[in-house]
Amino acid sequence: MQDKSASKHPAIQRTGRPKKRRWLLPLVLFLIAAGAVVLVASIKGNAGAGTTSGGTFTARRDNLVITVSEGGSIRAHKSIEYRCEVESRGAQITILSIVPSGAYISQKDVDDGMVLVKLDSSSLEDQLIQERMELASDQETETSAKEAYDIQVIQNESDVADGRLQVRFALLDLQKYLGAALAERLTRDVNDAVDLTEYVAPFLVEVRDDPNMLDGTAAGQELKRLNDDIVLAEGNLKTAQARLAGTEKLHDANYVSELDLQGDRLTVVNREFAEQNAKVNLDLFLRYDFPKDAEQALSDYIEAGRKLERTFAECRSKLAQAQARLANAQERLRAQQKRVSELEQQIANCTMRAKAPGLVIYGTGSTGDMFRAMRGRGGGGAGSGMIAEGETVFEGQTIISMPDTATMVAEISVHETEVDKVRPGQPATIVMDAFPDQVLHGEVLEVAPLPDQQRGFMNPDLKVYTTLVKIDGTHDFLRTRMSCRVEVLVRELDDVVIVPIQVVATRGGRKVCYIATPQGPQPREVQTGAFNDTFVQIVSGLEGGE
Repeated sequence: MQDKSASKHPAIQRTGRPKKRRWLLPLVLFLIAAGAVVLVASIKGNAGAGTTSGGTFTARRDNLVITVSEGGSIRAHKSIEYRCEVESRGAQITILSIVPSGAYISQKDVDDGMVLVKLDSSSLEDQLIQERMELASDQETETSAKEAYDIQVIQNESDVADGRLQVRFALLDLQKYLGAALAERLTRDVNDAVDLTEYVAPFLVEVRDDPNMLDGTAAGQELKRLNDDIVLAEGNLKTAQARLAGTEKLHDANYVSELDLQGDRLTVVNREFAEQNAKVNLDLFLRYDFPKDAEQALSDYIEAGRKLERTFAECRSKLAQAQARLANAQERLRAQQKRVSELEQQIANCTMRAKAPGLVIYGTGSTGDMFRAMRGRGGGGAGSGMIAEGETVFEGQTIISMPDTATMVAEISVHETEVDKVRPGQPATIVMDAFPDQVLHGEVLEVAPLPDQQRGFMNPDLKVYTTLVKIDGTHDFLRTRMSCRVEVLVRELDDVVIVPIQVVATRGGRKVCYIATPQGPQPREVQTGAFNDTFVQIVSGLEGGE
């Protein structure tokens, strides 16, 4: 929308798009008519300074001011916002109670913990009961897994201690049977042995060649006993043979009977058998029993060591399994505790208490609230965004805000065709609809990077960008959501050649102006620069006075 009736200079642009109202059409027609009158008057005035008859315009050097003018509303730049922090979790979030809009919250209300908003938490409370029951089961499982882990640790210690004891006993048995020196030699490289019998054989040969190696051992004691048996048998045999010789002499002299002689002869035969048995026992011990017992003692020692290694492996495996079960139980418990804690927090979030004194405003106080309300009038329901008892809200929605009136901003919506002109830091003037005689000053604070989705919902073809303009100073008459008009100074060019935008035409992809000559109008190519709704800058192709 254009407004040329208040310009101090004919080259000042004022563009904007006012809010839609019922009297919009008559106002637009009136302003277009007024603008046309001003334009004609301006062209005629300039024609008087350098135009000729026939509707020509004399190009002149002048200042060119470019502005963007938009309607908007006032809101606080910063405010305390009470947002819906309840997750939907597939259910609707309904407002059960809310303080009236416009109510003032005092410091006493804050100290008393006044409830501003109460959301429906019944479904969350039902879910919390189920989750707490699951938590109790997970706690029991975790305790059982912890006890099982501790038992497994103790059992492993017992198994390892028993295995080590068996290795020690097996070594002692080997040392007892063969002696510490020979046992140490046998066990030194036994792990590299492929065949245990072949490994032991050389040591047994040494023992046979030098039986003294077994002195003080169990094998040595057995060897000594067998040798003693041979000596005793030999002695008994000699005694029996001597007695038989005496008996034979007495028998020849008829001093003893034939029966006594036969008895002594039988005794000699028995002693000969005893001597032979003693020698056979020694041979059997050296050839079979000793190698077998020596190899068995060494094998028992080796097997005890292997069993200890298996015990270590089994203990590690069982402990790892117990630890995995415990970790799994603990992880489930932590996850369940987190779910219960989150549900408890969600239920607590359903009650919003006053944090600071201030004036209650539904929503954020921005123009987006108006569009949500307009959309919600179609029936409210899920996702309507309306703020009222019985209405549903969505997660993250600002339900109440308490503005900080110390810093106020004007919120305007800049059309996509002009948004590239507006930059943060540009000066601006603000005029309130309720106080048209009060001209406020400020500067552009920020320009939204994306179009307003609420406006896009109402009109998909309309792309506007929300822009905030800071208002300098503090003004008591300013109220949130007051209507205003903001004029942003985009650019100001000094002493440039300007012509009305109507005299520039496009022909064959070139911009031309028709110059009055004695032969009639002649086209001349020109290069244009900045422009507003009335005038355009001529960069080259024309000079002032033509």
